[in-house]
Amino acid sequence: MTPDAAPAAPPVAAELVHRLYVLLKAASVYGRGNEGYRRHSEEAREVLRRAQAEEGDLRIEAREGRLFLNRRPIRFQSEASAAVRFLCEEMARRGVGVVEFAAGCAPDTLDAFAFAFQATRPRRGEGLDDLRARLRDAHASGVSVEEDVPAGEGAAAEEADAAALARRAFLRALTVVQDAMKRQRAGQPVELARARRAVHGLVDRVIADPQALFELGALRSFDAYTYAHCVNVSVYAVAIGARLGLDRARLAELGFGGLFHDLGKARLPIGLIDKPDEFDDADWRRMRRHPALGAKSLLGLKRDADRVLARAISMAFEHHLGADGSGYPRLKAPRRPDLFSRICAVADAFDALTSGRVYQKTPMGPDEALRRMALRAGSSFDAFLLRALIGAVGVFPIGTVLLLDDGELGVVWRNDPNDLLPRGSRSSPTRAAPGPPASSTSRRPTRRRAGRGARSRAWWTRSATG
Repeated sequence: MTPDAAPAAPPVAAELVHRLYVLLKAASVYGRGNEGYRRHSEEAREVLRRAQAEEGDLRIEAREGRLFLNRRPIRFQSEASAAVRFLCEEMARRGVGVVEFAAGCAPDTLDAFAFAFQATRPRRGEGLDDLRARLRDAHASGVSVEEDVPAGEGAAAEEADAAALARRAFLRALTVVQDAMKRQRAGQPVELARARRAVHGLVDRVIADPQALFELGALRSFDAYTYAHCVNVSVYAVAIGARLGLDRARLAELGFGGLFHDLGKARLPIGLIDKPDEFDDADWRRMRRHPALGAKSLLGLKRDADRVLARAISMAFEHHLGADGSGYPRLKAPRRPDLFSRICAVADAFDALTSGRVYQKTPMGPDEALRRMALRAGSSFDAFLLRALIGAVGVFPIGTVLLLDDGELGVVWRNDPNDLLPRGSRSSPTRAAPGPPASSTSRRPTRRRAGRGARSRAWWTRSATG
């Protein structure tokens, strides 16, 4: 997709760029206490607040003379060309390709960035490190900067197909979770800014083509299941949120919480997490501590609390609480979990049941997992959210092997969101790796009976061997 064809950033993005341009100019002339500078700072803060209310985290990217907000091109009036040219040139001189303001960052974050940016003297290969050091010295944890994107690389990424972009986003998130778990075990701080960027990549791909990410979720060849599970839960949760019509900022909050919902497992023995045998009562008592441990870990992060982190804490603590207040941790006064926690519970259970790890040693077919979850709708799971999951992944999700009425086998690799619900109840399909087998042919969607006697419209692959 070319930049001109991509959905544009909201109008507030152009206003933010203008205010940032004016603020940087003012910081180069006035001191922080100057009345003129304070006026520009207050105006910029107000625009930043409105932009974050719409978008959550704000990722401003300079690429080949253009500016993007959260990977969407910013549309400007012709008179804004000076601001665009200034920002692109000055960021490039410092080796900066991306500036990101975290949702809920402190009001003086903009001031810290403006003066640090202007104080940075561009030197070959050193400008970015100098700017990062100045931001650390200013305790500006709410803003981060990344290196410049080489010319042509951004355009190439835009041209890549959905599968490649999805895989890149998935693996980036996988690396973030793995690093966060290892840091937790070592008592080191988690890099939240990096995690936020990874979540934005997942949100972008879910909005563009969730099926491409579901294909990766169906792959069970990752050695570290816990890490892949966290990414899968994040993807499923964002997909459910998108079905509910949540805006991008809320989707980012949901994805961030999903990514860290199992952080508490980093504080449990690795031997317990990787135990191949069924859990005994003692194992379960220890495992059921992970929601509380995860909430404590997130609470212990040394940063100002904001809505994103607060959501993540709630999701970590409540994702094993039932929609009716049952489950664990046991509470003195049972309560209905938060909406985001209920979404996480549905996403978490679906991935756990279909993966065959920890809670369900033998993997279920996706349709069987959904059937089991449906039997617990209203108690363990929110029935409306379960239906939203079905709407997102389909009754026969990607990777399901179907025995067709003519005796041939098909592998689901794409679902039609307009025809998802099955009818009938006969034999059950099994799970397999997504995508066509080596000796297979693909065809466009055809309406026919599949699997459990269901009439399901799907993109599927017919086995050449039958």
